[in-house]
Amino acid sequence: MRLKSFCVFVLVPLVVFSTYSAAFAGMISGEVKVMVNNGVIQADASPVIIDGVIMVPAKEFMGSLGGTFTFKYDTKTGTARSGENELVFRLDDGIAGFNGKLVQAEAPFQIINNRFMIPARFSAARFGAEAYFSAKRNTLMVFQPEDGKIIYQVVWGDTLWIISRLFGTTVNSIRELNGLTDDMIYAGQKLIVREVSAADSSLPAYTTAGATIRSGPGFDSGVVGYLGVSVPVSVTGKVDNWYKVNTSKGNGYIYYTVIGMKQELAFNPQPGTYFDKPIAVDTSGDTTAYMNYTVVKGDYIWMLSQRNGIPDYELAAANNFTSGTVLYPGQQIKIPVHSIAVKKTPGVQYGEILDWYTEAQYVFSSGKTGKLTDPVSGKNFFVKRVTGAGHSDTETITYEDSQIMKEIFGGSWTWMRKAMILEADGRRLAVSIAGMPHAGVDGVPYLQTVENRSGNYGTGPNFDAISGNGMDGHFDLYFLNSRRHVDNMIDPAHQYNALTAGGLR
Repeated sequence: MRLKSFCVFVLVPLVVFSTYSAAFAGMISGEVKVMVNNGVIQADASPVIIDGVIMVPAKEFMGSLGGTFTFKYDTKTGTARSGENELVFRLDDGIAGFNGKLVQAEAPFQIINNRFMIPARFSAARFGAEAYFSAKRNTLMVFQPEDGKIIYQVVWGDTLWIISRLFGTTVNSIRELNGLTDDMIYAGQKLIVREVSAADSSLPAYTTAGATIRSGPGFDSGVVGYLGVSVPVSVTGKVDNWYKVNTSKGNGYIYYTVIGMKQELAFNPQPGTYFDKPIAVDTSGDTTAYMNYTVVKGDYIWMLSQRNGIPDYELAAANNFTSGTVLYPGQQIKIPVHSIAVKKTPGVQYGEILDWYTEAQYVFSSGKTGKLTDPVSGKNFFVKRVTGAGHSDTETITYEDSQIMKEIFGGSWTWMRKAMILEADGRRLAVSIAGMPHAGVDGVPYLQTVENRSGNYGTGPNFDAISGNGMDGHFDLYFLNSRRHVDNMIDPAHQYNALTAGGLR
């Protein structure tokens, strides 16, 4: 259909600055969209605006640019790659590394709504894309030039005059670029709207030792030439541990250990602390009711709390008792009953993210059984929560379950943490477990004093409730915001794993 509408859009060309101007930031409002090469990014998380900066889901945004995004927990770094260029972010840091050179980003690399988010405009520019913001559509439009040309797909309401205003060009220029003889255009038509020159993204560097130039990014690639110490080179890209360089002895790739760059900036010496602290969970759908109960002979607070899947301190507080209050037959007490809303997950392969203290300890209460599945290998085994306050102290149910668990951890018990999916009561839950049974001896009565408890726990009560399962003691199972017994602190690795099992990516 031919277009003759005169609806006006205002599209602002974006030039790469370290931060948005106040005027530009004021133009962005409400729910913003991001389009790459005329298509809306397909992601289960929407872009967000922080201090006027548009942040986008890193994985999908880089995928739309034909690249990838990966995160390394040990260094708290996210690496975006496209072609032979690399952009490295550190969590909660506003400094980024582009092909080895530290530069100021528009905004820090962050986790928002359980997604890794990067500044869209800044990231696009580093990979050679052009970005424009449409105030009318509240949309950031990103284009990768094709043979030096920006190609735009016409939408309903466009005219050549409108498009020329959008891209800061003229109607005559668009006509000439597309061989048009009149001003008639139609929705879906692709037009060349601008010609752009490739930006020079080369970086000055030097050799820190004798360097071999290779034809490809690998030690098995052919030799192009050799350089001595302190020889200037120009870095034009980076592929894993190899710098792509132009040199006086030829162009090729040099291993990263013998390339130096002058740095005016530095990463924050403290890595991001996002995983080191409690992380908020939406509990607005959860409810608590109270059940009336008549005490019978033999009842006491701890026993009733275990039977009803709640902590003893909560039962005591609900009735203005202390943990040592003695109950008597016929006494009327209130027992809290928690209803924990089912959380939405980003896919069937993920589990619900539940807060341990307000949600998970009630869903997977003491005595509950479930099935743990390793998302990587697909192997699964059955477990039971036997006790635990800050997290679930858990045991395998059978000897076969113990052997499968050990296989998942590489054939031996280890304190290594792994992200897992726990299926219990018809729900799939995001958890993290450590592969080290501890504090018990299999085959000895529960809580009997024993020597040489597993995990170097020495002499003490035998915390091994399930006899004959081939596991000495119990292992730790963490939900989000669970805490360690030893110091009552958040365990960052378990925190990261629980979020990963819930869809962090």
